[in-house]
Formats: sequence, structure tokens, C-alpha cells
Amino acid sequence: MNRFIALLLLGFAASSLIAADPSAALMQRIMRAADKNKDGKLSLEEYKTLDVQALHHGDEHFKTGDKNNDGFIDASELAGALNKQTWFAILTEGIEPCFRRLDADSDGKLDATEYRKISKMGHHSEQHFNGADTNKDGFLDRAEFTAHAEQKLRLLEGGVTKKKPKK
Repeated sequence: MNRFIALLLLGFAASSLIAADPSAALMQRIMRAADKNKDGKLSLEEYKTLDVQALHHGDEHFKTGDKNNDGFIDASELAGALNKQTWFAILTEGIEPCFRRLDADSDGKLDATEYRKISKMGHHSEQHFNGADTNKDGFLDRAEFTAHAEQKLRLLEGGVTKKKPKK
């Protein structure tokens, strides 16, 4: 009987952790933003709206992420499909904890070397760093880092509710 109660409590604790998992909320947010036709899965075109490298590598990333080869990315495949996205890595870790971890000298800003530790862009890291450095001081402060991490998702979310102006 004690063993049954222990297993029951363990199962309850595990389900509570899963429900409280911030990455689960993030995955739902991403799926809601990108799944334009609301069918619960992403087509290649929907997926490409999430992929910073879509122009050159979107098809390849999509095929790699589509583990069951059904031609769609579903919720269970989404994290794997986005594993080459810097913005996804930052949001998954959490913007503030990620920033603190990367800021090796604790000066409140990231240089290109510190940023490279999270970047998934390979030889394009410097280009993306420079794009995120909006004040062109050679560093990313917290605001620039946050904007960089959130930009892709906010554009998609804005696209969901954005209405064309009437003429």
C-alpha cells in the first residue's frame, strides 16, 4: 500500500512539474503564433516563418524536424525543429538567466564573443550580433538582447492580430 501511495505521489509531482514547465508554455505560444490555419501542425510555409535561416536552410531544417515524415511539424516535433534557432535557445533558457550566464565579466552587456556562446548561426553569428546591436556600440545590453530574442515571435504574434488599415 505504501508503495502504491509513493507511486501515486510521484506521478502527481511529475505531472505538476510538466504543467508548470515554462518551456511548455513557450511551445504553445510558438505554435499559436505560427500555425496560421489553426490545424495543430505547421506546414513548410508556416515553419519557415519561425526559421531565421529559412531562405537558405528552411527546407533542410523542416525535413530534419519532421521526424515522422508526414510533411508537417507537430507539437511533439517543434522543439527539435527549432534547435538551430538562437532566439529559441534564448527563450527556452529564459532571457534573464541566459543573459547572466553569457555575461562572463558581469558588466551588464554582451560582446560578440559572449554572444557567440548561445548563437546557432555559425559563421553568421557576427552578422546577427551586429543586427541586434541597435545602438551600434559593439555590445548587446539587456534591452537589445531581449528584443533580439523576442523579435521573431512578436512579429508572428503581431501578424495574427494586425489588421490592414482601411483606405
